[in-house]
Amino acid sequence: MGDRLIPCRNRAVFRAFVDMVDMDLKGDAISELPDAVLHQILSFLSTREAVRTSVLSTRWRSLWSAVPSLHFYQEEFPRRESLLELVERAWAARDADVTIITFRLVVSENIDRCYVGRWLENAAERNAEEVEVEVSVGSGHDGSGIVPDSLLRCQSLRSLKLVLPLWKVVFDDGAVGPGSLTTMHLKGIQSCKSSLGTLISSCPVLQELRLEDCYFDLLKITANELKCLTVSRCIFDAYNEVVISTPKLLSFHYTSGKAQGCFIRDMANLVDASIVLFNLSPQNSSVRAWSGSEIFKGLSHASSLTITYLGNQRLSVEEHLQYLPIYLNLKYLRLNILFSRECMEAIAYMLKHMPDLEILVVHNELVWYSIIEEHISWTSKQLTGGMLNRLKEIQLGNFGSSNHETEFIEFLVKNGRIAQDHDGSSLHQK
Repeated sequence: MGDRLIPCRNRAVFRAFVDMVDMDLKGDAISELPDAVLHQILSFLSTREAVRTSVLSTRWRSLWSAVPSLHFYQEEFPRRESLLELVERAWAARDADVTIITFRLVVSENIDRCYVGRWLENAAERNAEEVEVEVSVGSGHDGSGIVPDSLLRCQSLRSLKLVLPLWKVVFDDGAVGPGSLTTMHLKGIQSCKSSLGTLISSCPVLQELRLEDCYFDLLKITANELKCLTVSRCIFDAYNEVVISTPKLLSFHYTSGKAQGCFIRDMANLVDASIVLFNLSPQNSSVRAWSGSEIFKGLSHASSLTITYLGNQRLSVEEHLQYLPIYLNLKYLRLNILFSRECMEAIAYMLKHMPDLEILVVHNELVWYSIIEEHISWTSKQLTGGMLNRLKEIQLGNFGSSNHETEFIEFLVKNGRIAQDHDGSSLHQK
């Protein structure tokens, strides 16, 4: 969904329209416009501002009650009670058959879940196309609620954003989902069993999905039309799988840390990807048919890739990368990693599988150099077949002057195009 219009910007839009009216005309030219045009003008305002126009004249008294967009922002109200009163008044003033295009509510305080649930149901009953509700703290006495089933089945809904900490999504197998939904953003939501995965698979035209701070027993994302996927800071059951199958995905960002049991499949069109992991289990993981390579296989079509690995266990070839695929499309690689001699071997092994890499960025996330395992020998002195002959730029961040760091820099220079010519290729150390 687009950015909301803040009050001062709304007034500017409204006044710009007023300036377009021929001020030489006698009488109130704007008031003579058709209702549909005035409703469109008022939709640029927040609902509080639209209500204030009711005092202009008899003509304007009830116009606000049929505006197809409802926008409520707590920053406009001196008291929370004033906000609640206006929201209730706005819904009560509308006929049941009046369609709502947009319902937006942004609140930074607790609102009882009964209010929020009822307003979401109202939006669904009036065939809303865009729903955005942000309540930054839990609603109700126990902080939890259930997203109304009518909203999750609303066929007119095109964009849904719910920031509702501890609210639950319950969606049964075989249920008919929102057939027109193209964008979904959930934050703080809990999924009962496989409800969220079932909901996602029931959205046939879903193109953008963002999940933040959510909790899942298990998660299976199957979405044939999905283009952008973000899974951020979510909590998963440690013993269940995460399966992602999105054949048309272009952009993928995964920063939830769970690695074991994560299967990434069918991303043949992937362009941009970033992933944050904490611990990769070895190849003989107890999770059924899973190894660390499962994650890297799914990203093999990307042209731009960022990998952040902050696990206590060092990234190693034997434990995690034995079945690494060839990254034929990769041009840009950024590694945020706890740098050590052992991971130098892993990086060298990865670079062997990236023949067309042009830009390499390595940022050392390790602060205390004293804990680096200096005794580990490094044998990957040279890559075969000129595997890095397309490398044009290397950026190193938070590097020191230890022996293994110096060896790594020498290795990159020796094997990369940087050592072969001086046509703009460069190495930057930060």
